[in-house]
Amino acid sequence: MEHIEQIAHEIENLKKKLAWAWVYNVDKKIGKQEETLEKLKERIPACQERIDRNTAIIEELRKEFIVKEENFRSFLEKTREARRMKEKMDHDICEEYFEKASTICAETEVEALGGVDGSIEQLSACITKLKQKIQQESRRYTETIDNLRALHDKKGQKILRKQQIYAGFRDKLNACQKALDLRWMKFQRNAGLLKRQLTWLFNEHLGKKGISGHINVDYKNEVLSVELTMPQDASRDTIRDTRGLSGGERSFSTLCFTLSLHGMTEAPFRAMDEFDVFMDAVSRKISLNTLVEFAVEQGSQWIFITPHDISMVKAGDRIKKQQMAAPRG
Repeated sequence: MEHIEQIAHEIENLKKKLAWAWVYNVDKKIGKQEETLEKLKERIPACQERIDRNTAIIEELRKEFIVKEENFRSFLEKTREARRMKEKMDHDICEEYFEKASTICAETEVEALGGVDGSIEQLSACITKLKQKIQQESRRYTETIDNLRALHDKKGQKILRKQQIYAGFRDKLNACQKALDLRWMKFQRNAGLLKRQLTWLFNEHLGKKGISGHINVDYKNEVLSVELTMPQDASRDTIRDTRGLSGGERSFSTLCFTLSLHGMTEAPFRAMDEFDVFMDAVSRKISLNTLVEFAVEQGSQWIFITPHDISMVKAGDRIKKQQMAAPRG
């Protein structure tokens, strides 16, 4: 118990010491704060002086700010007025330049030329170059613009007349070309028909000896070829080269071809000399009878000259025979 009481007594003493230690500590802090406060009190007049001085500066700055603000508002109003004046001046200048440009050239003409391409400086430089070129050309040609314009109009009228004449000639040429095309078509048609007629007449005369043939006419290359088929040829091969014929066959086919041509042409009279020289007796008789019959049917004048006997030909009202005396030996 004594020990507990002793401990309790010590605790009580410690509490008392702690309480007084806290008081002493607080007193020390209060003393320090009082010292600090005294120092601050000593600085109050200086701070008040600085506050008063700064307050005066702030007041001056406020007044200056008010002045600056009023100046700024005035400047802003002047700027707006200047902007309005500038816009009005720009509009007036554009109107003035538009009127001047319209007196020089209409806007539609410029649009027709492709519009304005390039800046003002570029266009001014181009105009300067053109003026220099005009001056150079003016030194080369002494005529005035009016004279050149009059000459241009005169040449234009002359060109117009030439164009009208050319148009008239072109119309006539087109009409002639159409007529030529029509005649060419008719010519080609007639050429084909004449070629057929020639072949038909040729076969008609050849048929008197049982021969058949065909005539090819190449109008482009101007070549005429004859094809014959002989009756005695069992193979019915066509002969295209007359050198493969005998003299009589060649003469008879030539006679048939000649008669075919005579049947398609017109002439006041015709003559054939020694047409049967290389013919055999049978071919000569057939050929001579064919010629006489053809001449009588056609009603045209023919002269046949031959060194052979013509006693087989009977004289008539339209047939006259003349025989020359034999040459002296």
